[in-house]
Amino acid sequence: MTILEITESIDSGEKTPEEKLKILRRIRGDLMEELHGKQQLVDQVDYLIYQLKTEQNKVQ
Repeated sequence: MTILEITESIDSGEKTPEEKLKILRRIRGDLMEELHGKQQLVDQVDYLIYQLKTEQNKVQ
């Protein structure tokens, strides 16, 4: 989702400021959840890199 899509979604139709805030908070929550999942994946990849480096150092 792009910022343009977000802006269009809150500006379409007759929405009160409260409704717009509710939409934006939901979108933000969804984005944070997605970010958290991506961060967990980055952490797992970092751990695999650490393991490989550790094993490589033991061999040398």
